[in-house]
Amino acid sequence: MSWVRLHIGDTLVGDTIGDQPIGILLPLDKHWPVRLAAANRLYHQLIDHHADPSLTPQRRERLKRALRTVDGRQSGATYRAIATAFFGADRVAAEPWKTSSIKAQVARLAAYGRMMIDYGYKQLLKGKAR
Repeated sequence: MSWVRLHIGDTLVGDTIGDQPIGILLPLDKHWPVRLAAANRLYHQLIDHHADPSLTPQRRERLKRALRTVDGRQSGATYRAIATAFFGADRVAAEPWKTSSIKAQVARLAAYGRMMIDYGYKQLLKGKAR
């Protein structure tokens, strides 16, 4: 029998059929629904081959920018500095900053990033509702 400890504390257990694990051990804790949903997705990916589609490139890019925005804000960067890093100085200077759509976009990215850090990442683990 083999044991593989996963980073999040769950454990894959058992022998294998081919290269497929036949068991998973999940702790019964407050994260049980999330762990169970992730295990279900793992089952569908490995055994059923019918997992939810991965993140679209657009959603993945938005998530990366949102998390980079939060990192920048925590490091003391202004919305203008973050916008310049994402869109370039010329584009940021092209419209009045106070009413800029780019400023609003960076503010939305900051809010989205904060939400993902606080609890939204669990939605990524859960995938689509079945």
